[in-house]
Amino acid sequence: MNIQFKAFDLDPIVSHVGVHQTHLSQAPQLLEQAVQDADEANRYMRMFYLFQGTQQEAFSLELQQKALSIRTVYKLDLFNEAETLRVLAIVAPGDMMQNLPLDYLLERQGIELTLLYLLPNQPLPTEYPDHDVTVFALGQSSQNEVFLSQLCDLIPFWPKPFVNHPQYISLCARDKTYQALQHIDGLKLSAQRQYDRESMVIDSYPCTIRPLDSHAGQDFEMLRNEIELSVYLEQHTQEKFYVGEYLNYQSSDGQYRKFRVALIDGVPFVSHLAVSGHWVVSYMSANMQDHPSKRQEEADFMKDFEVKIAQQFKSQFSAIHQTIPLDHLVLDCAISRDGELIVFELDNSAWVHNTDSKTLFPYKDQPMKILMAAFSKMLHSKMEQAS
Repeated sequence: MNIQFKAFDLDPIVSHVGVHQTHLSQAPQLLEQAVQDADEANRYMRMFYLFQGTQQEAFSLELQQKALSIRTVYKLDLFNEAETLRVLAIVAPGDMMQNLPLDYLLERQGIELTLLYLLPNQPLPTEYPDHDVTVFALGQSSQNEVFLSQLCDLIPFWPKPFVNHPQYISLCARDKTYQALQHIDGLKLSAQRQYDRESMVIDSYPCTIRPLDSHAGQDFEMLRNEIELSVYLEQHTQEKFYVGEYLNYQSSDGQYRKFRVALIDGVPFVSHLAVSGHWVVSYMSANMQDHPSKRQEEADFMKDFEVKIAQQFKSQFSAIHQTIPLDHLVLDCAISRDGELIVFELDNSAWVHNTDSKTLFPYKDQPMKILMAAFSKMLHSKMEQAS
């Protein structure tokens, strides 16, 4: 396979993290800058980032498609004073759930970030932006499986050091994760099975159900009997679903606690703890900003994470990394009533960030800086090992 690298002279554009950290009053200024960008492809892609995360999802994706019809390579502004490493992220079209949001991990880390989008129903390109380290940043999804298969064929010919082998990204599918990790002692997982709508026969309740590519608790419900299954299928028109074992991880005080861990080179780093009265826990729905006691608990959890979680479950984290050897992998976890580590989900593209209010969440800044520095160090070590 003939792979070539070339320089692309591109103006950097404001990305998700830049928009996220911009005060609402400055949004008209960002939009004006986007509209006035002389580079037509940049113009559309800037507006894609601006409208992502608003109530105009479909419109933002239309803008992305217009950008990609002109050019598939873009450079993101990461607020660097100087740049010592060039990273190329291979990504897929779609919203920010489709790819690892590297801009949140790499802001102000002295790293130049260029994105190359793959296009559906087309062969992989033979010409790529020159760079030092590649990150295969596509998340696992039914949409991206074709891309991941193509990239697996590319790997034997790829001359650059890279992060996250596409073969192992595919193991982040919920049913494949369970099959891969169920043998690990001290690790508890929900047995997951994929069903077509027509072939769905459930023989054990209670269970959980969600559409195939859903995230963040969207359309995720518990079913207690066949009547509830029938109602759920009437309300949801998707064709494929994950059905899983319901794990009751409610604490003695009636609350549910779920925490996010980033495994970087197999080493666990804490990202957050969410505390909620509902069994479907996400950081957004937990409304941590409204509860000082929850924030204090999260602060204590993050402070004690190394001793109480990382060391206590060292063998489980190590076994996960050995079985699914992704350089960067995000886990959503809890502690079972029996004291075992529960892993609900593995995701190479989950959101890890340091954009929460420093006033409300002052305790998160230092752990997140440590996490981001570890990710940056891992990228630099990839380049050093290859030289």
